[in-house]
Amino acid sequence: MKNWEDLTFIQKAVIGICIAAIAAFAPEIALLLQFGGIEVAFAFLLVAFQPLSAWLQRFYVQFKNIINLALISIRHSNSAKPSVFALQASFCCLALALTGSGIFAFSFFMPGMLLNGVMT
Repeated sequence: MKNWEDLTFIQKAVIGICIAAIAAFAPEIALLLQFGGIEVAFAFLLVAFQPLSAWLQRFYVQFKNIINLALISIRHSNSAKPSVFALQASFCCLALALTGSGIFAFSFFMPGMLLNGVMT
């Protein structure tokens, strides 16, 4: 770990801005700065915001799993097959051309396209 004197100006500025921004939510930072110095205050910030960091990591892993599941589902669905997709897309485009309403066309033909694997 580097000492405060060994840090560059940009590193000192980033740490100072972080501490100033967090001081509104954790006023005990001022006391830690007074008695322990910048190193103690920054270490306290890292410990204090560890639950937030753990929650963000869990959220990221969960979001990544959801995206992977969606990609696998789309990849294995019947609508990903060229023949099924071409037929359903052509009916959807025909309905769009005949009615002029995108909402009408998509509300009636898109569920058939997405649920085609369930129906067959």
